[in-house]
Amino acid sequence: MEIKYNPGPNIRSKRSTKQIMLYLTCGLLVVYVFGLQYYLRQGSFFLKQAILLPLASVITAVVTECLYALFLKKNVVSYLRSSFPWVTGLILALCVPINTSIHAIVMACFVGIFFGKLVFGGFGQNIFNPAGVGRAIVLTAFTGARIVDVVTAATPTTTFANHGWILSPQDMQIFLNDFGGLKNLFVGNYFGALGETSTLAILVVAVVLSLLEVIDWYIPVFYLGTLFVSALIIGAFNGIALQYALFMIFTGGAAFGGVFMLTDPVTNPNTRAGKMVFAILAAFLTALIRFKASLPEGVVFSILLVNILTPAIEKYFDGKSTDREQKDAWSVIAVAVVCIIGIVLIGLSLEPKAYASVMNTAITLRGTWW
Repeated sequence: MEIKYNPGPNIRSKRSTKQIMLYLTCGLLVVYVFGLQYYLRQGSFFLKQAILLPLASVITAVVTECLYALFLKKNVVSYLRSSFPWVTGLILALCVPINTSIHAIVMACFVGIFFGKLVFGGFGQNIFNPAGVGRAIVLTAFTGARIVDVVTAATPTTTFANHGWILSPQDMQIFLNDFGGLKNLFVGNYFGALGETSTLAILVVAVVLSLLEVIDWYIPVFYLGTLFVSALIIGAFNGIALQYALFMIFTGGAAFGGVFMLTDPVTNPNTRAGKMVFAILAAFLTALIRFKASLPEGVVFSILLVNILTPAIEKYFDGKSTDREQKDAWSVIAVAVVCIIGIVLIGLSLEPKAYASVMNTAITLRGTWW
């Protein structure tokens, strides 16, 4: 009898961890540059925010880990080279609202790094995605920590959530027109988080990172695919099938979370079947939170919740022999079918509501900081 043992967490890749983190950093910077050029056209306030948010977040992440290394009496430079704190800082800065105050992102980044990463032993040993922990802190503890003298239009996801997640075909078209249509949502030319709006930029980076074996392509594919298929079925019952399905994956940070956060090799299972189930469950939780909770996006909390399930998923799939691969495939299919049915049943309980245009014709800037 052959016994297979897989130590975890591990990354099965021809590339070193340093190379993977370097490519990941470059991919994040590409997404950042796209967001930067959009907010460059929106005025000096947004440009200042687009520069200060990632700068404050990355500096906080690096300083926190420097102090931790000094506390452990380790060489700071060597420690940072193997811990990559800037990656967490950059991911966090790209997924928070553009009008988040500087003190809020500094505190959120500190909590994400220290309590989401360092208390578990540092890089490679954390249970939760550190950037996800920081984002959750912004959503909960610092909800009011916005620069409130800036009057902006609501994001597409927030607006749609306020109208019950289901619209009639006519109202759906009016809603999309208010945000420039599906094409504009796909490109990302609308108000939102600095790095989450452009699904186009994120998917291009995802393809490159997958070809370079930096991320496992099947995690974002199964995550976004489950969301898409579920929304397609729900939308079909309401006459907005394709529009609804595309909207679900174009907005609310779904693409960003699926590509840059769910693929974190430390917090997801080691086996391919386990990763697929991990992604499918994350999609189910995202839809559940969007439809039935008070949070309009749901991506970050779904990632943190599914992180809790990683050990159980790993235990079920890890160490399986080759002759069990077919049974593992059926397990993945069964989970996918159950989750999609569950999302559809929840979605069908929603009732279409009338939609009134809520978009502002201009963005008014006032110069007061919190």
